[in-house]
Amino acid sequence: MDVLDLAESGPRMEEGEFDLRVAKLSKELADEYDIRYDPERVVVEDDGLADDVFEAGLRLASEIGIYCSNTSRVIRFSEDQLLDGLLSAPSSIAIGKGRDARVLYARRVEDVRRPIILGGQPGASIPEEWFLPTALSYMREPLVDALNHGRLDTVGGRRVKARSPLEAIATRRELTLLREAARRAGRPGIHLLAGESSVTCVGALAVASERYLRTSDAHLIGVICELKTDYDRLTKAACFADYGALSVTLADPLIGGFAGGPEGAAICAVASLLLGRLAYQSAYHVCHPNHIRVAGTSNPECLWVASAVGQAMAKRAHTPILGSVWTASGAGTKDIFYEVAAATVANIVSGSHPAGVSSTSGTLPNASGLEARFMAEVAIAVAKSELSRSEANEIVSTPLRRYVPSLGEPKLGRPFPELYDLRTVTPREWWLQLYQKMRKEIKELTGLPLEPIDSRSPEP
Repeated sequence: MDVLDLAESGPRMEEGEFDLRVAKLSKELADEYDIRYDPERVVVEDDGLADDVFEAGLRLASEIGIYCSNTSRVIRFSEDQLLDGLLSAPSSIAIGKGRDARVLYARRVEDVRRPIILGGQPGASIPEEWFLPTALSYMREPLVDALNHGRLDTVGGRRVKARSPLEAIATRRELTLLREAARRAGRPGIHLLAGESSVTCVGALAVASERYLRTSDAHLIGVICELKTDYDRLTKAACFADYGALSVTLADPLIGGFAGGPEGAAICAVASLLLGRLAYQSAYHVCHPNHIRVAGTSNPECLWVASAVGQAMAKRAHTPILGSVWTASGAGTKDIFYEVAAATVANIVSGSHPAGVSSTSGTLPNASGLEARFMAEVAIAVAKSELSRSEANEIVSTPLRRYVPSLGEPKLGRPFPELYDLRTVTPREWWLQLYQKMRKEIKELTGLPLEPIDSRSPEP
């Protein structure tokens, strides 16, 4: 209620003026703290730089606040309030139910503990007829601990319109299919970060029920880039705080937008997470840097932002954070393995859990559970190897050289039915062989202990 009061009573401002203030202060803070992007070392190795990114983000959050577009007012919190928000945030939290429950914890920089693996293709529009088998392909992977999958843009051949009854129906259909996939995989209690079909608060409110999105599940509430919110997001936060399901802040700063370069984007990301904790009462966070020209989070500038933000939050916030693994290339290509390897190594050594893989940056349903298996194997191998950030930089540089030249025109791969048999929901032989070949190649290139696992679904 206090946040809603501030949305009605905060300083009035035109949105364009707010954007210019964000741009100006982000640049000034990057200069004041001497925060500099190093394209040769995309994994941040300097503890001082991570601290500076946090301090700059804290100042940006307290001096700028978060803009409510419906009221044209700025919601502001003091530094003390923002820090108190972190002190009250959980450092670990139970997600999922029963034997499928996991403990999502705040990782440390260079943490050697096994990370939690969030599989799925978030952000993608997935055809209704493929939705269940695609979800099942992730849930059958034993290393995948939780699921954040795509959305339904059509239901029964009808195009879903925002704020219409079909948005509510689509979001309920999404959760129904996810629950059925969980049942078939023998993992009925698996944690879902879901409600992706909810464009406005209509879809989210339609699934606030143990039948659909349980209190052991979560939903995303984005901070609109840069540092903005609206009634839809605040409605979600208010209702889910009362319902009891978990809210999750999504920070997706845009490199090349009002935040400026990667330095400003990192500062804006930290500010977004701090503001999201108070405005949305978030239990955990997702960092998803975007680039104005290059798709995916695997390009070098996005990797640096993810590393800087992950370390800043790991060192100073002590709250769980996930790093998005979004590739420019699609499943069925060699490049997707190089991109997954680089993004996963950078996130894990920087204190984040991995979330993905969303191939083609979520533009096409060219994804499957197999590349999520590979992401999980890399993540676990990094933790097991006790890599330093310097060693991680050396490892990341190898796959970077192989895929960066193709980022401008990435290979988009193949849709799910060409990757998996829809009847058995198992990888087609050619795709399984390519995975095995690339896994061996990346093991040899990086020295990571990528060991084979049993890929069968857990028994019910």
